[in-house]
Amino acid sequence: MAPSATGQVTHSKQNFSLTKIRKPVVEKIRRDRINTCIGQLKSLLGPEFLRQKPNSKQEKADILEMTVYFLSLQQQAGSSPLAAANEGYSRCVQEAANFLSRCEVKTPSHSRLLSHFRSLQTSNQPRQANRSLSPPGSPVQQPTKGMASPVSYQLWRPW
Repeated sequence: MAPSATGQVTHSKQNFSLTKIRKPVVEKIRRDRINTCIGQLKSLLGPEFLRQKPNSKQEKADILEMTVYFLSLQQQAGSSPLAAANEGYSRCVQEAANFLSRCEVKTPSHSRLLSHFRSLQTSNQPRQANRSLSPPGSPVQQPTKGMASPVSYQLWRPW
């Protein structure tokens, strides 16, 4: 008796029909995931998107374009953290020097610290000053633009 190939043909037909049934289901799941993510992007970009295109229908391509635009702006804004850190450091040195110059207690360490801060203010190398005084891993905060310069009132002290 010769081997029969009908079992293999039946098996491959079952796989083909199973794949034919499974493929639309997998495709629907994939489209649902894409639509869910685009819906989340739409909700995150909602106010910004409405400002730019208030009367248009929000299409998937528009939402994706806005997301790419927003992320590219974020990447450009975050490209100079060193400059922001140097600006914050300079502002901190300036405030410390102003505070020490108004302080009534005069000690040798006070004078040395004040002269050190003043030399840092006139230095043209903020990166070098940043390395010498700021501790590693210290958080960097960007200064607010609307802050007034030196405070003119006396600091309250309990002693």
